[in-house]
Amino acid sequence: MDQALIEKLLKSVSDTNVTKTIHRKAYPAISPSRPELSQAGKVVLIPGGGTGVGISIARAFVRACADTVIIIGRRADVLAAATIQLQREAKTVGSSTKIVHRTVDIVDVTQVDAFWKELAAQNIIVDVWVANAAKFTEPKPVLKLGVEEVWSQVEVNAKSPLYFAERLYAQPGDKQKFIVNLSTSAVHMMAHPGIKDRPAYSLSKATSTLVFQVLAQDVPAEKVQVVSFHPGLIYSDGWINMGVPRGDLFDDDDLCGGFAVWLATKAAGFLHGRFVWSLWDIDELSTGDIRKRIEEDPYFLRLSVAGLNGGNLSV
Repeated sequence: MDQALIEKLLKSVSDTNVTKTIHRKAYPAISPSRPELSQAGKVVLIPGGGTGVGISIARAFVRACADTVIIIGRRADVLAAATIQLQREAKTVGSSTKIVHRTVDIVDVTQVDAFWKELAAQNIIVDVWVANAAKFTEPKPVLKLGVEEVWSQVEVNAKSPLYFAERLYAQPGDKQKFIVNLSTSAVHMMAHPGIKDRPAYSLSKATSTLVFQVLAQDVPAEKVQVVSFHPGLIYSDGWINMGVPRGDLFDDDDLCGGFAVWLATKAAGFLHGRFVWSLWDIDELSTGDIRKRIEEDPYFLRLSVAGLNGGNLSV
């Protein structure tokens, strides 16, 4: 694909005006080192925490002094290398966070059950679960991918998160839990030329985002706080393989990490069941007209039919 066209698509996919201030880099309000965002005493579970967005978020929770950060995935070597990185990060920032890694295929129910049983046997209660692991494949129409491949994405991106949510919810005790769901702008920008070539990804991630939205309707934030968010345009191996340079087109990894930590605090409770972007300013989200609309409009920042508010045209 032409480099100029790629840059144009990347710029347009990141275009947003929900808040007046748009962030592409981390900023003081979401700094994990802020006392208000401290994760002290909490156990944080991050599937897919060995690479990409996952390790960036894990690093942020280390900086926020979580008691334990558990990263899981299928590749033991990747997890081991990530553990060393995170341990070095903890030492650098003076955090006592314990880093644990386990090899788990998140769609294998037997492995997942064994993992949760191991936690229970050690009296480990997960306080924060970052639903991060995801799958997407080559750009093809749904009917050409075939039902088996499409369904495999639904298994990873929707069924597995629902099962993890069940296990989180079933833990003993009354302490508030937090679910931070890594969604994507692809759930509401399916017609965008930079997104529509991977419809199965949009379909499966929209399904998972709706799963978390429905969970939030049934469970009060005081018990399990649930928020979905788009992490931004993150530079990854996929872009490297396409020959796309990092430049200034991509969002800073620390922005996503700090935003995830903020979502795992009571301060973000007003977003329970909603979908937001990490680029949006948290002070503007928390106050003024946007906060008022969040409190008054049950469809705002939630998946629904565009153009409708209930049975009426939305304004």
